[in-house]
Amino acid sequence: MRSRLLTAALAAAVFAAPASAQLMIPDSGAGDRIMLFSKADGALLDLDWITDLSGEFVFTTPKEAIVVNGEIWVSDQVVDAIHRFDRSTRQFLGSITAMSNGSNLDNVRGMGFDGTTVYITNAAPTANRGIQMYSTDGTPTGFLPIPSSLFDVEPFGAELLIANEGVNAIQRWTPDGTLLGNFATGVVFPQQVATMADGSILAVSSIASAGVEGVYHFNADGSLRAFIDTEVMKVQFGEHVPRGAWLLDDGGYLITTDRGVFKAMEIGPGAFVFLSIVSGVNAQFIGELTTDEEGCLADYNVDGQVNSNDISAFLSAWLDSVQNGNLIADFNLDGTVNSNDISAFLSMWLSAVQGGC
Repeated sequence: MRSRLLTAALAAAVFAAPASAQLMIPDSGAGDRIMLFSKADGALLDLDWITDLSGEFVFTTPKEAIVVNGEIWVSDQVVDAIHRFDRSTRQFLGSITAMSNGSNLDNVRGMGFDGTTVYITNAAPTANRGIQMYSTDGTPTGFLPIPSSLFDVEPFGAELLIANEGVNAIQRWTPDGTLLGNFATGVVFPQQVATMADGSILAVSSIASAGVEGVYHFNADGSLRAFIDTEVMKVQFGEHVPRGAWLLDDGGYLITTDRGVFKAMEIGPGAFVFLSIVSGVNAQFIGELTTDEEGCLADYNVDGQVNSNDISAFLSAWLDSVQNGNLIADFNLDGTVNSNDISAFLSMWLSAVQGGC
């Protein structure tokens, strides 16, 4: 977990700038892991950010990773489970397999979180197809039956946006089961649907013809802002299946496929160039890992309090960075992890203790 660059003046005050974030991407190929990327420019930060090498759990087809308060939840399509991890330490906490009707999850895919309820698509070939709901402690709380092949669900105000392969559309539903209509049609074989910071929506058409398959960037009213034809990428990188997308801070788009992670940069109206970020991975949906969702960067373990536990959590992350060569604890964002990051964190922590967050 990282913070933002601190100047000498800011180090003496509570820091309250816009959120800094990274992006979590599951690799469901041979790696079976969660990779971490920069939201600023799409650069790879850690190829093996979360793995199943401990033997406490097994990744088979991890599909999406999202933040749920102080935890990270990862859906696993083939294992039929949601794996939970401590957000700061990435320690495995357990798996969720049960639905609210007593059945087990089956063929789970994308997830969404509205701050209170976690929604997950359950595409079982039975009457259990639909959206399963959970409280933040993992308790099943409800079920929205939709007898179709669903790939993702995303809270959208008081509604849910659902990627429905059965009708090749992004649909609008209420959580209590009312279909309100289509947000977007013609998104053939839709996979990820994601809300950006400005309220716009990204949706991915994964298996379709040229001019249809690709990344759709919609405004909040459903009008099309941009389209990235991923068929064009095949000239450079070969046949692939796009799955996820995210808008980067530099204006580019991070795109995941079964062949790797790529970046698209617009060079003219509707024209894009593509770069390979990581090849040879079976990349799935993209989830944002923000560092100050609760408004206090010194609350490192995100438990709503600033105390010695936050120091322990940061030092654990710092040691992980030093031992494994990642940038998770690059607190001052200078591209290295060293004692300066500890000083920057402790300055902010002391300021928060003295002045509050």
